[in-house]
Amino acid sequence: MQNSLYRDFYVTSLVPAGVTDQKNFLDIQPDLILTHLMIGLQGHQEEGKDFYHWNVTIYKSDQNGIYDGVNPVYASALYERFDDAVDAARRIEKDIRNDQLHLMHLQEKIS
Repeated sequence: MQNSLYRDFYVTSLVPAGVTDQKNFLDIQPDLILTHLMIGLQGHQEEGKDFYHWNVTIYKSDQNGIYDGVNPVYASALYERFDDAVDAARRIEKDIRNDQLHLMHLQEKIS
């Protein structure tokens, strides 16, 4: 099991990291094998209820989808609806494909 919340974790995309995003996220623990970013939706069950909140979580990964499930490089705020989290994951995937995830990460640190 790569992720302690694996039961409530759904992979949406495996995207090659751009050069700038590699420097900002993958060089945290340099490893030539981890060249991709795994985008997933992670469910968080509300205590005592069958209701879940969802967030977009991104992990370092290799090209085969083997990822470091311990330390995400990015985790969004929680969404009440699964569909909202899916939409956010799609927007984030576009940022990664444009090598701009690091810009979003900087904006969140500033906010």
